Amino acid sequence: MRISGLKPFINEGSRILILGSMPSIASLQDGFYYAHPQNRMWKIIAAIAGVDELKTIEERKQAALKLHLAFFDVIESCEREGSLDSNIKAVKPNDINSLLLRYAKIKRVITNGNKAKDLFLTYNHDCKAEIIHLPSTSPANAVYSLDRLKALYLPYLVCQD
Repeated sequence: MRISGLKPFINEGSRILILGSMPSIASLQDGFYYAHPQNRMWKIIAAIAGVDELKTIEERKQAALKLHLAFFDVIESCEREGSLDSNIKAVKPNDINSLLLRYAKIKRVITNGNKAKDLFLTYNHDCKAEIIHLPSTSPANAVYSLDRLKALYLPYLVCQD
């Protein structure tokens, strides 16, 4: 089945762009990024924001804006059954380079997981931002505990203005 991703969550104040591969079924249904209840992204961001949790989409958006974070995916559309990256086929990429030109204050791009990393490197050769490749926060990536992911992500999710 062919699916299309979400629009970027980004504004003129964004400094860090977090790129996934393609939103999960839960995220597509909710209309916002990292909606699967076991995805650890919002637990990591909550730790940076100094709160216990970020439950609602509005709380998540406000925390992301306060921290100057933007979200998007390297894939515009693809064929995929379920939510696993390993099921992705027939990729049509997003134009990340154009997005970065439009939002010139973004100085760091973080790829969330190997599929996002591989596709980003395949389709985005002119990126001028700092590029950081980190492990997936997906529950499918059970090799990484929440504490380990926090230790890896936290240094890169803080803006240096």
